[in-house]
Amino acid sequence: MRLAKGIAFFTLLLIASVPAAFAGDLHPALAAKMDATPADEAISVIVIMADQAPIAQMNEALKIERASLDRRHREVVLSLQDTARSQNALKAWLDSPQRDGSVLGYTGYWIANMMVVKATPLAIEAIAMRSDVDFVELNFTAELIEPVAVNAVETAAEDAPSRGVESGITACNVPQVWHELGITGEGALIGSCDTGVDGNHPALSARWRGNHAPASECWFDNLGSSTFPNDGHGHGTHTTGTMTGVSGSDSIGVAPAAEWIANNAIDQGTSTNFDNDIIESFQWYADPDGDPFTSDDVPDVVQNSWGVNENFTGYYDCDTRWWAVIDNCEAAGVVTTWSAGNEGPGGTSLRSPADRATTEFNCFSVGAVDAPNGSSFPYGMASFSSRGPTGCDVAPELKIKPEIVAPGVNVRSAYPGGGYTTMSGTSMAGPHLAGVVALMRSANPDLDVDSVKLILMQTARDQDGVGEDNTSGWGMVDAYAAVLGAMSGYGDIEGAVTNASWGGAPLDGATVELLGTSFDWTTDGAGYYSGMAAADTYTARASRPGFASQDVPVVIDADMLTVQDFSLTDIAGPEITNVTDFGFTSDTVGPYAIDADVDDPSTVGTVTLHHRVNNGTWMTQPMLGLGTYSASIPGAPAHSRIDYYVTAEDGLSQSSTYPIGAPITTLSLYITELEYSFDAESGNGGWVIGDPGDAATTGIWENADPQHVNYNGTTMQPEDDHTVDPGSYCFVTGPLAGTGAGDYDVDGGCTTLYSPVFDLGAFDRAFVSYWRWYAEDGFSTDDDWVVEVTDDGNAWVELERVSGMANSWQRVAEEIGAYVNLTGSVQFRFLACDLNNGGLVEAAIDDFGIETLIADLTALPGDDAPQHWSLQLSQSRPNPFHPGDGPVTLRFSMAKAGPATVQVYDIAGRLVRTLAEGGQTAGEHSLHWDGKDDAGYNVSSGVYFYRLQTGGEQVSKSLVLIR
Repeated sequence: MRLAKGIAFFTLLLIASVPAAFAGDLHPALAAKMDATPADEAISVIVIMADQAPIAQMNEALKIERASLDRRHREVVLSLQDTARSQNALKAWLDSPQRDGSVLGYTGYWIANMMVVKATPLAIEAIAMRSDVDFVELNFTAELIEPVAVNAVETAAEDAPSRGVESGITACNVPQVWHELGITGEGALIGSCDTGVDGNHPALSARWRGNHAPASECWFDNLGSSTFPNDGHGHGTHTTGTMTGVSGSDSIGVAPAAEWIANNAIDQGTSTNFDNDIIESFQWYADPDGDPFTSDDVPDVVQNSWGVNENFTGYYDCDTRWWAVIDNCEAAGVVTTWSAGNEGPGGTSLRSPADRATTEFNCFSVGAVDAPNGSSFPYGMASFSSRGPTGCDVAPELKIKPEIVAPGVNVRSAYPGGGYTTMSGTSMAGPHLAGVVALMRSANPDLDVDSVKLILMQTARDQDGVGEDNTSGWGMVDAYAAVLGAMSGYGDIEGAVTNASWGGAPLDGATVELLGTSFDWTTDGAGYYSGMAAADTYTARASRPGFASQDVPVVIDADMLTVQDFSLTDIAGPEITNVTDFGFTSDTVGPYAIDADVDDPSTVGTVTLHHRVNNGTWMTQPMLGLGTYSASIPGAPAHSRIDYYVTAEDGLSQSSTYPIGAPITTLSLYITELEYSFDAESGNGGWVIGDPGDAATTGIWENADPQHVNYNGTTMQPEDDHTVDPGSYCFVTGPLAGTGAGDYDVDGGCTTLYSPVFDLGAFDRAFVSYWRWYAEDGFSTDDDWVVEVTDDGNAWVELERVSGMANSWQRVAEEIGAYVNLTGSVQFRFLACDLNNGGLVEAAIDDFGIETLIADLTALPGDDAPQHWSLQLSQSRPNPFHPGDGPVTLRFSMAKAGPATVQVYDIAGRLVRTLAEGGQTAGEHSLHWDGKDDAGYNVSSGVYFYRLQTGGEQVSKSLVLIR
């Protein structure tokens, strides 16, 4: 090995600083690489530490104890993380000044006790000599198993929702699981270790777990550039669609009710020299939220359509370098499935790590069959499907590969941009199997990984009648038999839930659950429920909103039917929802129609609308209808405030109100004056296009007639503005249609549109409304529609943000004072941005208006005497509030001028912030709280109380702050 100048002295320091015993080994490929590398040139390596957690023994013990997934995950992850502390000594050595540029960087991992280090050959030798190091090898990369065929992409227009269930799903006997067992994947979570996923695809967007959980635990961008799922390749969107995709009646996914999470490590070239995408990804999948004490974030299955063709230099049959990471992830509860490879039909052609065979279960590889519409079992093998035996040096009975086969020829599934395409390859077969695993875990959430694999092999349909072989393994996956196998030892439970307070009438929408488990069912229109659960003794609970729940002990025996009925007592008035709340109007004529949906299992008796004007006398009128009830409030003069609420009574004389707490809490309708209106029909009218920070090169805002733009059947830009005919103009980004959808859309950055500056300082309240259009498609992922408002021209507050598709004219109406102070310098700006190359972004604005109100302290003319403001404290808006989205607004009114204090307290009663103190005028007031205490520090998430105190009176309300 050649030495660079000036390195000889450092060599002596390295050798002197390591233990005398040579403890570690070098991978042969690494040794060869080091011999061919100049001494001052760094190499990226993986260092496997000597101390490893006893995961194999833990896994066996947890299987014997039939441990829950929650316990398994907690114990395995904690053990792995504890063992990884042995890296500290090596980290300290790598950080020492003695390294003198020989170590460029490193990253430690806990999923297996290992580190990625970039260092010179001499430093690597020194690392390998340490007693706390077991083995050092080259940092490795994974390669996508590319489809053997990708057909033309179907646009959304070409894709017919009536297409129904794909042939591959039918071939796997999946529809029987849906319809006979009632299992569609609900409660299961799927992971896709692939090229990413188009999070906006209509077949996938609704079930991304990030819709209700933090994005960081639902999307892991190995590129480190986005917080929303995206796929610049298309492969990962296709495989995820096969696992869980559905749009209308078009079923492309095996487990359509399962949720999904994903990453984009494969075929991205994302690793830095200090990282390894696969290690990083499997560590994330083992514990996405970083909390060992929670398991709802952990996927039930992760599909892998990647591997290494072992003809690559430095790799060999049955390459071991992934094994510890895979084993430890599975021990934490994650089933991993592997596409076999597309190097068939020759033998010993599986990719690594799919060729691993140290036990009968690992790695669980999937070959491909051709199962077109109209075909029947047995299905023909795909010629490209990789075959066994494995090249692993193992016992003959373990050499047979793959484990199982699934449809992999002309598989139709999702493709980025909202379209669909057909692909062929074992990377299309693997997702079918992964979806079946999700169905099994949906039926039996705590089924351990090896048991899942054993059931799949035992229930597979033998393709050729010769048993397990090196072509089709155990045979064709059978979802129905596999799910039944997962439910072995299960019994049936069924029964009816009735309304004890109303003659035993059936209760639909009631929930029956087995406490302490994930088993629960919902009653149908006849009050009937049915399901399956593991044989055991439980406490069953039936519950429904508005009813007292009922608990009863039940015993479920294997392969037996348990009948358990429930009779619940009605304890609440009707449920009132969807009450009209339009906030403000400049219509003084009226009437103002108010609707409300009212429902009660014990029948709805009466529904009443209550309203008053400017704190005047409450007036009532009946609301009429069936299901939806309606009444109208007479017109009122401008600058009036109408408070209103709804009450309802059921057949048992039990009552309820909306909002809850009425009449102390009410809805309000403000009768405003139209201060400003702009329909864009007569030029720019004081609106300004452009900002010095804009970087968009096309799609700049214009006042123009929009031109229809279509992309894959999706309308990106409308044909018409929003204003009624003869109106035709609006503000739109790039109105020229060109020859393609991307010709004049927003590209290269943001384009900004500024409204005129408005003087609103003389008004007590002001409201803004506008109609907007926003379309985002193609590979757009990080792009947003943003509207901001300022009261001083410097600080801008976000009024709304839209991510994803909103391609219809939609009205936005907000109270301006909830965001900024009403000053003489109120202004709005609208930003449309394309921050991701290749994305499609179009936006439009029309019919912008501002309405204002000066509080009228008197009731309507004709009242016997003027009515004045009372002492009131309104509910904060928004609630809950996120300080990052702007401050929360607190409104109050006073009957007369005088000293008043408004203060915020935490749940323990400690004073957090004084917002107002001193003299206040009569009438309405508003304050803003930014989530900081009196010292200027951010307070934590939680429930807080705000109190208004004046004279001898005080009133308090609560709010929720979320960081």
